[in-house]
Amino acid sequence: MSETTIQIQGLTDVGKRREHNEDRFYVSEIHNCAILADGMGGRHFGEVAAQMSVDSLRDRFENYFPDAITGSRQADQIHCADMVTCLLDDWIRFANFEVWNRGQKEEKYSEMGTTLAMVYTLPSMAVVAHVGDSRVYHVRDGHLVQVTSDHSFVNSQIATGAMTAEEAQTSNQKNIITRAIGTHKQVKPDFKTIKMLAGDRLLLCSDGLSDMVEEEAIAEIAGRDEKGKHILQALVEEANHNGGRDNITVVLVEYS
Repeated sequence: MSETTIQIQGLTDVGKRREHNEDRFYVSEIHNCAILADGMGGRHFGEVAAQMSVDSLRDRFENYFPDAITGSRQADQIHCADMVTCLLDDWIRFANFEVWNRGQKEEKYSEMGTTLAMVYTLPSMAVVAHVGDSRVYHVRDGHLVQVTSDHSFVNSQIATGAMTAEEAQTSNQKNIITRAIGTHKQVKPDFKTIKMLAGDRLLLCSDGLSDMVEEEAIAEIAGRDEKGKHILQALVEEANHNGGRDNITVVLVEYS
């Protein structure tokens, strides 16, 4: 059996309406990870919270990832995924505390926060973690499935039947986030482990993409038989073509 090749690429753009970019991302094929953080536009210094979160997690991957997990990636992926989930849960909670604690110590940062979406890749599986409304999509054979569930007010309203998906799209409460990094002393990340086949892709994105581009269009672009960098560029261009109201960040994980 041929060995699985996993490629990870990312792209960010300020968009058409914003003066500066509050999104941050980090990708590493060596460390098998992709991280995306969207500094919350309604909070002061959202880009600081996003950068702190990405830096904290990057430091953990580069300096503290256990050799035992690295050694078991191929042999026992299910057990490895469980260990990674526990590890990331601890690391994300620590990053949250760092951001929150800085806000407690320095008044100008007291309102900062960020979303977080991340993926750890295994040869035929992926561990997905998220906090907030940055999304992870699974792309297979041209079909797009949202892996994450938005931590947002309108999504909670949809879940209870108080609001339809169509009403949520036009709601003035659309940008209210119910869970984020740095806004409280503690946070609970959500996790999913998904099976990956050759040809599958994972797309991480900030709401600068998901709010501006319909899922059908995202599916069409993300499913193209093109190089990853061309897909990323096409997604950003489509979001900007539709108005580019926010920063746009996209990360593509490809299994081949």
